[in-house]
Amino acid sequence: MKKHNRFPLSAVCSAVLLACYTVPAVAQEQDDDKKDVIEKIAVRGFAASQEKNLNIKRFSDTVVDAVTAEDVGKFPDQTVADALQRVPGVSVEKDFGESDRVSIRGTAPHLNVTLLNGQNVASATAQASILTPSRGFNYSLLPAEMIERLEVHKSAEADVEEGSVGGTVIIRTRTPLAMDSNFAALSIKNTYQEANGEHSPNLSAAYSWKNADANFGVALAAAYKDNRVQRDSREVRFGYRDTVVNGQSVKYPGSVGNNRFESQNKLKTLHLTLESQPSDRWNLVFNNLFSDVDNNGQGSYSGTYNLSAIGGLTNAVIANNTVVSGNIPAATSGFEAIYGSAGYNGGYQTRAHDLKLSFDNNQYLWTTQFGYTYADGVVEDNYAEFYAKSAIEFDVSNTAPQMLLPDISSAAAYWLGYNHVNTISNEDQEKYLQTDLTYRLEHDIFRSIKVGLKYKDHEKGSDLFKETRPSTLNTRLSDYTSGTVDDFMGTGSSPAQLYQFRTDLWNNYLAQTPTNSSYTHLLYYYNIAEKISNAYLKGDFRYEKLRGNVGVRYAKTDLETQGWQYTGSVINPTTKTLRTLENSYTDVLPSLNLNYELQDDVVLRFAAAKVMARPDYQHLTAQRTYAMSNGVRIGSGGNPGLNPYRATQYDLSAEWYFGPRSILSAAYFYKDIKSYITQSVVVESLPDPDGSLNDYEITLPVNGLGGVNQGIELNLSHYFGNGFGVVANYTFSDADMDETPAQQAAGVKAILPNNSKHLYNLTGYYERGAYSARLSYNYRSEYYYGTYLGMSQYLQGYGQYDLNLSYNLNEHVAFSLQVINLGNAKQERTFKDPDRTIGEFNFGRRIMAGVQLRF
Repeated sequence: MKKHNRFPLSAVCSAVLLACYTVPAVAQEQDDDKKDVIEKIAVRGFAASQEKNLNIKRFSDTVVDAVTAEDVGKFPDQTVADALQRVPGVSVEKDFGESDRVSIRGTAPHLNVTLLNGQNVASATAQASILTPSRGFNYSLLPAEMIERLEVHKSAEADVEEGSVGGTVIIRTRTPLAMDSNFAALSIKNTYQEANGEHSPNLSAAYSWKNADANFGVALAAAYKDNRVQRDSREVRFGYRDTVVNGQSVKYPGSVGNNRFESQNKLKTLHLTLESQPSDRWNLVFNNLFSDVDNNGQGSYSGTYNLSAIGGLTNAVIANNTVVSGNIPAATSGFEAIYGSAGYNGGYQTRAHDLKLSFDNNQYLWTTQFGYTYADGVVEDNYAEFYAKSAIEFDVSNTAPQMLLPDISSAAAYWLGYNHVNTISNEDQEKYLQTDLTYRLEHDIFRSIKVGLKYKDHEKGSDLFKETRPSTLNTRLSDYTSGTVDDFMGTGSSPAQLYQFRTDLWNNYLAQTPTNSSYTHLLYYYNIAEKISNAYLKGDFRYEKLRGNVGVRYAKTDLETQGWQYTGSVINPTTKTLRTLENSYTDVLPSLNLNYELQDDVVLRFAAAKVMARPDYQHLTAQRTYAMSNGVRIGSGGNPGLNPYRATQYDLSAEWYFGPRSILSAAYFYKDIKSYITQSVVVESLPDPDGSLNDYEITLPVNGLGGVNQGIELNLSHYFGNGFGVVANYTFSDADMDETPAQQAAGVKAILPNNSKHLYNLTGYYERGAYSARLSYNYRSEYYYGTYLGMSQYLQGYGQYDLNLSYNLNEHVAFSLQVINLGNAKQERTFKDPDRTIGEFNFGRRIMAGVQLRF
């Protein structure tokens, strides 16, 4: 993987500080009088922030929803993603209990764009997900305390960056000249996670200063977050495999067991903004993000190993063409019990530097913006697998799989079967330059014309170095454990064979034992470079009660991707070639937004646009493998020749603002998706070493036929008076995807990933005087999240209660108490067609108590 020179930050800061005093700076952009109305609303407390949210939505020329901070450093939810899930049509994923990925209107996270102050932020990670690189934004990177507001753009606009089929999230931070001078806020919280009984601190602070002439200012926001997670699960691993019972072809669970995963993430983030405005015409803003995360995780799994001994199955119970329970005796050879320990230790850093220069002479507004964002991460994936002989009893007839290993009385029964240490590195960087010109017109209809150009140079890469040590009967699990885990699944009990793994002792073993193999893993190396050129033209218009915009955006994408092509074993391949492939495509994206003020308090909207989203990085790798399996030549890899996801979308909505903090609205959306990416098997000819050609069946991502995703959004927010209010919304999303001939022949239904048919949110709040209380419920119905061994995986419907309480002692001191997942809800996952359980996952409650100080 190539290494890159980073900008010398000290030199950049020095240059910008000098420019802040020497370059005349521009007044903040004010598009029209309606935005002045929004800015004059004093936001203090949840109810007042709802009022500002509705004003942003009401006066926007596009289909937009907003979430604003209740005050400086006081966002209504713990994470950015948590706050977004309250927005109609937005759903989140909670793989580790905390929201970390966002879907908009039934589209997968990588099909949505998230921008910080209008620009991309590089993303890296220190988890196993490095191996499946994605465009999805890492929301855990940004502490909610640094955010001023979130905007969810559901309709396209020519001057908003392309790349989204679902929607675009723009995160806005504060600028110092818009804040009071010498303002300071400090938040101190303690987080208690019920599942593991641990406490962890969360600290955040904000400070702003500006000089007496209010033409130069500095704003700082800093956060330290110690996030500790414990996830317990009863689950089926290795999927469901084929076997024959009493002459009947059925599926059986590959492994049934118990798992505990524990992690600790320490996030340190600093956001620094410098702003200069020494005249009414010039303005200079320099935004900087510095974020570092240390990540440590440990997972332990104890289960049956049905794959090796299913032939001895007795007492089988079959339902839905599946062995849902049975017994397997201990064999004279092989093993029937498995214990695995997976540790992840590493960290990642993120940097983003953005400089925006503006000039405004009332006739036209010119802005130039350039910046650099960089992220890199390294993680050590340390895995050990131990085996033992035992009879097996298992039962997967319920959502929580059960297993019993009656012959294992201690960890000494397990011997070391396999282990590896993977050192995985990944990096992401982008340089960009953008210029925009808005020319204001004295015209009866068109109010302004806006044009712009942008160029981005983006690169993402990863590699993996693997080490293994010998398997041995002499190395026993008991040498590296200390009893069994406690309070499993919050039941107060401990599973018999789920031992607490001692990573410190295991690290000593690794240090003292020579490796028997070490190599760079060809399968997981990639380097992807994209150069993107943009141009757009947009016109804003108003005629009597009609307002809106019309425009077109041009996007050209040049792709170069590098990866290994090899045959045979990854350790000793028969052949290998480092290949570089290229692709290029162009999109012309028209957009129209119409808004009609039917009455003073009723707004009707219509929007239409062509949109696109680039393929996920994991689909674009140049990697290709070829091998023999059961006498069949097979292979797999990425497909750099993919075209982007493309869609034509329409929006129609009506909004009734029947009070300052009240809205009743209904929206209909329709997305005609033309080129959704799916997996398919293609035949390729490859020469053997002797020169003969042979056909291989290669599994690749390909452009599918697409389909239609349509739905409705209903939204109600109302303040009843006397401190009481309610916020509620419901989204129905119905996706009908087209099947390819191969899918039709196999009887496979095409499914839109991450699409929940039903989403709803309900929040009741009371806020009066010094007291505030808020109870929220969020629900999303089941959704498909991938295929394993030909079976569709679903996360079942999930709902969660959250509670927020606060008390303002005075204008300087406020106390808060928050309970996340108040009802201790558990996640359930299943395979479909027919239903086969994957497992039940428990995260427990999180309780946060803290104090906020304002000076």
